[in-house]
Amino acid sequence: MRITSGHIIDLVAASTQKNQGEVAHATAVATSGLRVNTASDDPAAWAAAERDRVRQTLNDGRGQTISTARETLDQTDGALASISGLVAQARALAIQGANASYSDSDRKDLATQVEGLFQSALASANTQTGDGEYVLAGTASTVAPFDPNGNFIGDGTERSAPTGEHSAAAMNVSGSVLTASSGADVLPELKKLALALSTNDLAGVQASVQTLSKVTDQLGTARTRVGTGLAALNDADSARNALSTHLQTFVSTLVEADAVGAASELARATQALGMSQTVTSHVIAVLTSRNQ
Repeated sequence: MRITSGHIIDLVAASTQKNQGEVAHATAVATSGLRVNTASDDPAAWAAAERDRVRQTLNDGRGQTISTARETLDQTDGALASISGLVAQARALAIQGANASYSDSDRKDLATQVEGLFQSALASANTQTGDGEYVLAGTASTVAPFDPNGNFIGDGTERSAPTGEHSAAAMNVSGSVLTASSGADVLPELKKLALALSTNDLAGVQASVQTLSKVTDQLGTARTRVGTGLAALNDADSARNALSTHLQTFVSTLVEADAVGAASELARATQALGMSQTVTSHVIAVLTSRNQ
């Protein structure tokens, strides 16, 4: 087959164009630091990186969930700690009122103090988050869980949320921990003590001393549950952070270019382009001189 001058020029021009494309690609890789920028660069690596980016987005979302749950449990522990302190004060007043030497008037004064403690405990039991949710209300978090008499009217179901790709954790502790299902109806017991003191019911006051001792243990158990929940959330967040680091590293391995390798490839491609351009110029010059 006879090779014409035009065909030769087309061949060397195509080689130059190919080398120009390689220089452009090598420049983009060296500049962006990405070996895989589109699916066509490496379909398998691009798909794997996209899957892990989705996992990373979901993992980041779980971080917000964990943070919200931790805030709720922190406030729950604060509420229970406050109630524990108020119960301790009420028990101290009950011990005073149980003294047979106290008069009817003395016990009425104590009743007024206990009623104040009850109101403070009720306010703590109806603690709300910054978003307006009641921390002890279970799943019915938009309604105050304790009525004006201290009766629990919330939902005993505790909420949970995914904290990992294959795990979940409790987001709250229900106010049922302050009810007879867990030992005694904590807030109504304070009301009972106030009533016993105001009516000079010595036997009732003495009974409250014993009951409030058990309530103290009950509140301690409830706070332990909260602490266990917080520990689980902390562990989940540590695992989430570890997964985040792993995913970032894996995606980088898939799509990022080695800086030294990218620079070397750019130098090689640039050199090849220079040689191609030199050859092209020489071929054109030779063919031009022959045709003259």
